[in-house]
Amino acid sequence: MSFNVVPIGSRSIAATESVDGPPADVVDLALRRMSAAAVLEIPDHVLDEVDAAARKAQDLLAERREVRFETDPDSGRVVASLRDIEGAVVRALPLREVVGGDDDGPQSAA
Repeated sequence: MSFNVVPIGSRSIAATESVDGPPADVVDLALRRMSAAAVLEIPDHVLDEVDAAARKAQDLLAERREVRFETDPDSGRVVASLRDIEGAVVRALPLREVVGGDDDGPQSAA
């Protein structure tokens, strides 16, 4: 008795044919689980600040505006500007105003 079994797939692969490319990575799931367990919980006050920033971003979007951060090509410092959705600058923003700092720290970041 014999069976004629058609190979599954679009082409047959010979037993001696090798697969091109690097070998597959082996993932140690136990190690991944241990490293994930070591991550600290995010404090509530940080989550509150993230929520407040998200609300502010939604308010700006409703006004068809956005805050854009860029690196000044001359100084290499981070600068912020308030822009309309089309990209036109409404006004420059001191970083203190953007991040809500109440101290006398720097107005830009190096």
